[in-house]
Amino acid sequence: MRWTLVFLFFAAALQGCGYKEKEAQLTKREQQVAEKEQTLMQWEQRLTLLEKELQEKKKKQLEDSTAVTDSLQAQPVTGKWIVKMRCTETNCSGSAIGDSKTETWEIAYQNKGIVVNTFTGNELSRIYNGSFMQTRLEATNGQPGSESVMRIMLELKEGKMEGTREVERTDCKIRYTLTAERQK
Repeated sequence: MRWTLVFLFFAAALQGCGYKEKEAQLTKREQQVAEKEQTLMQWEQRLTLLEKELQEKKKKQLEDSTAVTDSLQAQPVTGKWIVKMRCTETNCSGSAIGDSKTETWEIAYQNKGIVVNTFTGNELSRIYNGSFMQTRLEATNGQPGSESVMRIMLELKEGKMEGTREVERTDCKIRYTLTAERQK
């Protein structure tokens, strides 16, 4: 029995020593894992920042390329045009079906949109703002709800434009057919 007690005492003592070493090793490994996690978190934060910067650069580049594409797309209609108008519908006094007039339009691309300056003779008579998509030019003069709103809708075909101009007043409406040719 004595030998058994001595043997158990030595076994317990030997196991206690190994336990402390294992605990120290485990603590050391936990510290290494924590350091690696910290390093990975820092890398993740850097990658997130880089990703945001890249997305912002792509967005800006896309906006810039869209503006260039839009301006290139608008080139077929920019410049001076001679526009002939003929009244086809009216219920406004002072206007009659068949009335006609000719204006000079200067069409330009500005601030991602189309600006149409209309001249009667050498005098600027009105300004339309709108857009040009593929072959269609649409622009307005005046705000909805105001005394008079004018809308132009033109289709570019073989170097000419054709379409309509509508004048809406509070109590009546006038519609013109338009044909536009580049000024020579």
